Amino acid sequence: MPRITLPLLAPRSPCGLAVGALRVLGISAVLALGLASAGCSSGGGNASGSGGSGSGSGGASSGSGGNGSGGASSGGAVGTGGHASSGGATGSGGSGSGSGGATGTACSPPADKNQPVEKLSDTGCMSAQTPTAFASIVVPYSVNSPLWSDGADKARGFVLPAGGKIHVKNCADSSENCDGGASDPDDGKWVFPVGTVMVKNFAFDDKLLETRLFVRHDADTWVGYSYAWSEDQKSATIVPASGSEVMFNTGSRTVDWHYPSRENCMKCHKPTGGSTLGPETAQMNRMADDGSMNQIDMIKQMGLFENTVPTPYKAAMVTPYPSQVGSPPSSATVEQKARAYLHANCAFCHRPDDPDFFYTDMRLGVPFADMGICGQDPQKSDLGVIGSKRLDPGKPMNSLMWLRMNAALDESAREPDRMPPLASYVVDPDGLKVVGDWISGLSGPCPDPTSLLAPVRQAPVSHAP
Repeated sequence: MPRITLPLLAPRSPCGLAVGALRVLGISAVLALGLASAGCSSGGGNASGSGGSGSGSGGASSGSGGNGSGGASSGGAVGTGGHASSGGATGSGGSGSGSGGATGTACSPPADKNQPVEKLSDTGCMSAQTPTAFASIVVPYSVNSPLWSDGADKARGFVLPAGGKIHVKNCADSSENCDGGASDPDDGKWVFPVGTVMVKNFAFDDKLLETRLFVRHDADTWVGYSYAWSEDQKSATIVPASGSEVMFNTGSRTVDWHYPSRENCMKCHKPTGGSTLGPETAQMNRMADDGSMNQIDMIKQMGLFENTVPTPYKAAMVTPYPSQVGSPPSSATVEQKARAYLHANCAFCHRPDDPDFFYTDMRLGVPFADMGICGQDPQKSDLGVIGSKRLDPGKPMNSLMWLRMNAALDESAREPDRMPPLASYVVDPDGLKVVGDWISGLSGPCPDPTSLLAPVRQAPVSHAP
């Protein structure tokens, strides 16, 4: 993986507008700027070519909201208050498509999946007036249980193609073919149409390091493109397909940041896990960042759903620990917090239909007895801890799922000890504590599986040297 060293540049404000003004605008500004109109619902955005202009409100959304009733008939999200989002969760003034003819409309897939637009500013996904803010056509959102990204603050959004709608999986409908029927853990998964662009900013100390576009080219193909930001926050440039590493000076510290390869993106964003990670009803059921309304209600008001989202909405996933997206409610149990963390950080691979990790099921909603972890011998290395189990009730230090979370990442190893084995280089201390507390509170004996679908598989153990 090539290593990039950026020149040290004098820090400056990433936005032309005052930070306080940006935080005031938030999602209400997005609605006011016309996202609920037919033009925005269709994903048409601005014209191609030289780039359209907008009002340029941009900026960070202030994470408000809370537990309880936030959304009338839908039910409010649990534990969604908290800190302001960094990296410009909302933004107006979207630019048109970039030079080179790679896109036909603002913020749309490149014509050739192997030739993405070189400059992020030419994609139409970012504001022309405020380069670090999302364009007005990007619909911002937050989740209840975020994926750990080495401590980076994140802002998320999506752009649908013209006429495109989000399909929400309803497992009560037999045509959805959910293995577990109406109670299937995949119930409520959001499926985005061909032409969708998912946009995510990664930031430290209010400075962007990366903007990642995850693009659906056709029915079978998603591709992730990383853009590396300059330290002066003036521009972001496409990262090579092989990925890269940078020592990024935020003005307060130097961050060792790894941009993933496009191949590695797809090792997590698998079709079995739904390709996109995060958008599902239990994750999205929360107050919008500006506190004005339930987030799902907001997206429904924009007319962006293909089918009816069943109400009351699926119960909001608990936020595992205090973070950028908020805090868990005081009523949250240790188990709820741990299971929400495992769902967001592990379940997109650790599920019974995954080709590699089919022997465990970390999805929220799966009974503990059916997760394939309690008392089970390791499928791979035991990390040198003889007698260890995938999960040993009451004993985190004898539980491989906890030990792997706490292991150092060695990318050169044939079988990395660390989980996740890629895309994270820093141990999540809060996540480690949440899962450790849950394991410590469990007691044996391990329950027998309750379902024939439970991924139970005993295997010979290989002892680490």
